Amino acid sequence: MTGLLSRLTGRLFTPRWQHANPAIRSAATDQLDPEIPDQRKILETLILEDDALEVRHAALTRMQSPERLLPLLDRADGLVRERLIELLSGGQDAPSLLSREQLVERLDDSELLSAVASRGDNQQLRLTALSRLEDEEALIHQACHNTIAAVRHAAAARITSQAGLERLVRDAKRDRYVQRQARDTLAQRRADAQQADALAASRDNLLRQMEKLPRQAWEDSVPSRYRSLLREWERLPAADYEIQQRFEEARQQAHKVISDHEAREEAIRAHERLSANLNTHLEEILSAVDQAREDLYSRDCVNDHDFASLQAQRRLQGERWSELTDQFSAPAELLERQQRLQQQLQDALDAWHRHQLCQGELDAALVDNDIDQLRRLESEVAWPTGLPQTASLSAVRQAISAAQPEEPTEAAQEQDALDGSPAQDAESADASRAADGKASLDLDALDAELARLEADLDAGKLKPASRLHRSLRDRTEGQLDNARQTRLRQLGARVAELRDWQNFVAAPKREQLLEAITTLSERDDISDEQRDRQHQQLIQQWRELGDAAASRDASQAFRTASDAIKLRLRDYRESRKQLREYNLAMREALCEQLESLNGHAMDDADPDSLRQIRDRAREEWRRHTPVPAGPGRQLSHRFGEALTALQGLIDSRAGQIAAAKQALVDAVEALANEDSPARARAEQAKALQSRWREMGRAPKGEEQRLWAAFRAACDRIFAARDQDREDRDSREQARLDQWQALIERLDSWEPETLEDAALLDDALKEADTLGPLPRGKRGDGMRRRWTGILKRREQRLDELHALQLREEWQQWRDLLEQHAVADASARNGDVQDVELPNTSAFDDNSRQANAARNQMRQALPSNCSAANERLAELRVHLAILFEAPLGSEDESRRLTVQVARINQQLGERMEREEELDEVLDALLANGPLDWDAWQTELPRFDALFNH
Repeated sequence: MTGLLSRLTGRLFTPRWQHANPAIRSAATDQLDPEIPDQRKILETLILEDDALEVRHAALTRMQSPERLLPLLDRADGLVRERLIELLSGGQDAPSLLSREQLVERLDDSELLSAVASRGDNQQLRLTALSRLEDEEALIHQACHNTIAAVRHAAAARITSQAGLERLVRDAKRDRYVQRQARDTLAQRRADAQQADALAASRDNLLRQMEKLPRQAWEDSVPSRYRSLLREWERLPAADYEIQQRFEEARQQAHKVISDHEAREEAIRAHERLSANLNTHLEEILSAVDQAREDLYSRDCVNDHDFASLQAQRRLQGERWSELTDQFSAPAELLERQQRLQQQLQDALDAWHRHQLCQGELDAALVDNDIDQLRRLESEVAWPTGLPQTASLSAVRQAISAAQPEEPTEAAQEQDALDGSPAQDAESADASRAADGKASLDLDALDAELARLEADLDAGKLKPASRLHRSLRDRTEGQLDNARQTRLRQLGARVAELRDWQNFVAAPKREQLLEAITTLSERDDISDEQRDRQHQQLIQQWRELGDAAASRDASQAFRTASDAIKLRLRDYRESRKQLREYNLAMREALCEQLESLNGHAMDDADPDSLRQIRDRAREEWRRHTPVPAGPGRQLSHRFGEALTALQGLIDSRAGQIAAAKQALVDAVEALANEDSPARARAEQAKALQSRWREMGRAPKGEEQRLWAAFRAACDRIFAARDQDREDRDSREQARLDQWQALIERLDSWEPETLEDAALLDDALKEADTLGPLPRGKRGDGMRRRWTGILKRREQRLDELHALQLREEWQQWRDLLEQHAVADASARNGDVQDVELPNTSAFDDNSRQANAARNQMRQALPSNCSAANERLAELRVHLAILFEAPLGSEDESRRLTVQVARINQQLGERMEREEELDEVLDALLANGPLDWDAWQTELPRFDALFNH
């Protein structure tokens, strides 16, 4: 009893949407409001979980908002998707168009978007759905089968793949515009692909040649080929970044090889010029050294500055001598002269060094007037005969020669040591005695020397003028006539004046140099190399001042600062010494390598490689400098002999290459005389050119002769290839002329009937046979003209088709009008049959429809509303076929017609003409009609056939 009560209670209080009877659950959905969240959840439960189809369908009918159905799409069956498509496409209970467009803009479901694009009730809605589609398969379907032309064109415009465009050409039968655009796009792509392939091949060829250029053996034509490749690359359109970067790297390598070769050639030419002027340069060095020695020996009295200048000049010219003799071998007579001068300078410098060591003892002995000590020190100094004495030595010799029982006072000794007059008097006396022993003077030579003295004074040359004046004064004392003596005295006054002036000018310069060298010895912010270079410059500038404004204190201060700099540069100069030894070892190793190469070179050695070895050996030789003078001269002779042997080997191999290149010349000349295809011969000639470049160079004059003959034969082959290319261009021109004739023929033709469409199809087939128009100014113009002509002819055919359709409609209209009148008469009891006219507009199906209409009239129903509604649906069907606009009152009929069309065409796609015939037959078979309904719809039918 309790269980039965419980079951009865459960049945009484269970909600109706959970009832066991599907009909009750289906009816309960009418009481559920989707705007209330709880009731909406019940509806969603019924949609997703209920077993009865009618319950799910009733629940879906209550859900009139697409936003509420979207979350259920992934969890429900196809019924939800179909309801959603119906709502979005403008079917029953659909929301406003604006809200649907906004919702479609947010959709990502390709299947849903494709359905809306196909079934939407508004063109803009369809375009919005199409814009969200990304699947190319769906776009192809829309471009081929959508009923709205604008949607088809928009879909076709988004198809870019090769396969998709080919499918459009094959399947887009209902829209010739889409088919033609796809065909033109494919043709354009083929032309673009051919041009891109040709451009890529040109780039690859240029890139390979540029990359090969730095690696191949050097030829005189390499720079011109480099410039030619660069010009051809610049004429091409811009390439991708990677290819452009590869070409730039190859160009830089080729430019570096060419620049290095030109630099080597220039260095070799400079080296040869230097070698040709070797004797002149060596003579200049020896003259400068001899001049420095004469300057020293021509002085009345020497000091520390004179010997410092002599030492600096000797070092400078010695470095120049070493640099030249390291590269070339000096003549034997110049070597002997150089060694003799060096020995003379070394004797003078050794004496000066001994004098420096004894300077303190000499000054003390002079002060103490210790004659024995002075004699011992004079013997120890061992001053060379003929070398001018210092002031100290002059004072020493004067003191020794003038030694008497009465010793001179200490003040007199100091005065004699300071002004050095005894030594000068002794020197003057010696000069007088020498002058007395001379023979009679040569007056012409004397006048010439006086003129030279005057010229030196005019030029401001104090040193040669002082030496010449002193020599003339000593040699002609007491032997000149009054005029010459007066002129000599005047010139002597000018010498004194010039000396005073130079002393005046040189005094601040000496102060600046002394300050500069003192500052240089104290600076810590410069490198040793800069310090050494500035030190040498300061010494050179100090030496150039000569005796002008010279003082013992300034010279001693300058020497002290110079010694301090030398002390700081001791390690640096030691490293330079080690560098010289290292360079000497590297040069010796280079000589050994060259000698080994000459002794073990292969018979088939590449002369270009040997030339590179020779050039690099010269570069290495020049790079490893400086070296010690003595061993360096010996290595120079050895290096020259090794290079001579290497050059002989190069000449031998170059002669062998000349013979091989002569064989290539014969081969290419025979190839030029053949009758084989020009392109094949050009390829063979290119292979021979590659072999030519790989062989290396023959001797220079022979290489130029062979190259001229080889190039002339190649030019003949390539000229034949160019002629063949011109013939091919002529054939292409003939094809363009055929295109032009086809365009002119189609332009002059105007279709008169629909049967003329076959002529247009024949023209399209002929165009396919001719192939795509080539790219270019003429081809592009012809393509635009061809497209315009096709468009106008298709428009004309469409106009003819519309005219024919209107004419046929007039026949149908009269027949339908007769049936409408017969329907009205039948209601009044007068039943009559309408006969079908015997015209081409009506076929067997039309006769069957006409007979069915007559039978319907005999069984006239009491209500014509179904036939009237069917009449309106057929009008909507025609509007869809003609892509004509519909009013809002026809939206529900549009959905019904579209669903019916889809169901009808599931098995096989129906052509537009067939579908139109079926609609007209259905219109004929529909009846009986209400007369008012027919009169209302008739103008709309007329408007459709005039659309």
